[in-house]
Amino acid sequence: MRDLSTLRLALPLLAVGLGCGEPPPPPKPAAAAAPAKKKVEEAAPVPEAPAVEYGYNPIGKRDPFRSASLDRLATNDGARLDEVVCAEPLCQFDLDDLKVVAVVSGDANPLAMVEDKNKVGYVVRRNTKMGRQGGKVTQVLRDCVVVTSFITGPDGKAQPNKSNMCIQPDARTAPVLDLFDGKLRQ
Repeated sequence: MRDLSTLRLALPLLAVGLGCGEPPPPPKPAAAAAPAKKKVEEAAPVPEAPAVEYGYNPIGKRDPFRSASLDRLATNDGARLDEVVCAEPLCQFDLDDLKVVAVVSGDANPLAMVEDKNKVGYVVRRNTKMGRQGGKVTQVLRDCVVVTSFITGPDGKAQPNKSNMCIQPDARTAPVLDLFDGKLRQ
């Protein structure tokens, strides 16, 4: 046991001692080992290739950074629709089909929970897309969520359309006024 502890102390000292020695001598040149040819043949000059400028033309090519599943099918007249309004799960519902269930607004990044008609909940924050018109959540207030979508007007300009989705009070938990003593009861 004692020999093992001495060996543990001796190995690092031995490694430090070997590392502090003089550097090894430089290697001998290879010229002495093999006779070198005195005359070097001159290479024939290589003709330079003409400079070609390359230009990328993306017309008719698919965007490599866009998911292939989001590509639209060709329309009836054969033209391709490149603009995808919205591909998120909340975009398959109308705003009337969704209702705000809860809001957490005491944070710098507030969020809300929205339910569809099948009672499936979705968490939304600012800039979450929702609605068939491709609207975006612009504000999450204390008891409401503001969704802004852009609708093209008769003049061809996009006009913002703001929709407020507020929490509906539940009839079971709404306070009831007791007419006997004038106090609110749950």
